Amino acid sequence: MTLPPTANSVQTRRPMISEEEIEELTAHYGQPMRRGHLLQADEYIRRYRWRTDSDRRAEVVFVIQDPANRILLHAKAHYPAHIYRILSGGVGWEEAIEAAMVREVAEETNLPVMIERFLGVIVYEFRYRDEVAHFASYIFHLRTDFSEPVCVRDNEISAFHTVLPSQLLDVSNELRNLIGDRRGWGQWRALAVDLVYEQLVGKQSNT
Repeated sequence: MTLPPTANSVQTRRPMISEEEIEELTAHYGQPMRRGHLLQADEYIRRYRWRTDSDRRAEVVFVIQDPANRILLHAKAHYPAHIYRILSGGVGWEEAIEAAMVREVAEETNLPVMIERFLGVIVYEFRYRDEVAHFASYIFHLRTDFSEPVCVRDNEISAFHTVLPSQLLDVSNELRNLIGDRRGWGQWRALAVDLVYEQLVGKQSNT
């Protein structure tokens, strides 16, 4: 049973976006790209983006690159066949962004990692009829000296897959072109992949 939040826990909740926290992360890991997207939510997205009992203020998206420079992707059992995406995990209401990332990386991959760069912050505004909900992704580029991830959460991840950075546009296109009840979800999830591609590949091709 989930207990209702106490007055003290509500007071200690962190905001979805803390400029002070972003400044601290920027000082350590570089200037992130900042983006905002307005998205029309469908019934699938509305079911969980509008939840009043949400356990997260935002999410971390972690781009883990292995010794062969491949990017780690994952799938879950309920994803459509052939769909993989970049790893992500929730940031608790009282949790710092970096602490959440360290925890999620350990739980989802069990890989030792080093933070290479703070890639971006995306703020989403979801609209469903006259209703509005907001969410944010904090995106980081990580390096690991190992290439065999293991998810320590039961039944959380069904498979891992790797791609080269230059193949990330194929990943976002697969997500964006989903049909059925996952269509809106795929269009949303493609946005973080686009940003990662631009930061890891786009800037290199322009130099």
